[in-house]
Amino acid sequence: VIWKLVQCSRSKREKASRVHEVIVFNELGEICAAAHMRNNGIGSQKPQMSPCCNAHCSLRNVAKIAEQIDRAVYSIDLAIFIFSSLSLADALKRALQRGVIIRIISDGEMVYCTGSQITMLAQLGVPVRVPITTNLMHNKFCIIDGMERVEEIRLLRKPKWMRPCYGIVISGSLNWTAQGLGGNWENCIITADEKLTATFQAEFQRMWRAFGKTEASRIQPK
Repeated sequence: VIWKLVQCSRSKREKASRVHEVIVFNELGEICAAAHMRNNGIGSQKPQMSPCCNAHCSLRNVAKIAEQIDRAVYSIDLAIFIFSSLSLADALKRALQRGVIIRIISDGEMVYCTGSQITMLAQLGVPVRVPITTNLMHNKFCIIDGMERVEEIRLLRKPKWMRPCYGIVISGSLNWTAQGLGGNWENCIITADEKLTATFQAEFQRMWRAFGKTEASRIQPK
């Protein structure tokens, strides 16, 4: 009984510590950009955050998103209109190297835009689906270790034991681009709320099935 109470207490503390955060990108985010570039060096794949007095620092905000990608254990499902951020693409490549299963849904036109990181990830083996329509696939959300998806992977891989994980959703107005991450007025919510994560995961699953006809054709630059 005592051990059960201890486990229950630990579970409550762990859930209370999970991320629930709103990130705001605005015109004040790039004030410190030059200093960070000098400190980290141009082309740094995983820049280290030095102490920054700018409360709106864009680099810190991007690092918060990359941090969640870096904690992915089993799955990352990304629905994104435009994706050209090199730093977030590097975070996804690190996830691939850890064995995380990544799926991407994007817009049929924007997947080919200049600087798109989706074509690069597709060439690394990430499956990409797009809708066959003139309407926009304008979503911008990412589910990390969604419960429904993790259960699919468990049934597929049949591991002897499952590493502990919990679902997170990242969503908002933000496209993963240099302009979005460091120029526009944008918002991004990162939350471990179980109901919200399940809702976004269910919609991704629905779209993934609906756009199934595009999976056979490998996404390549035009």
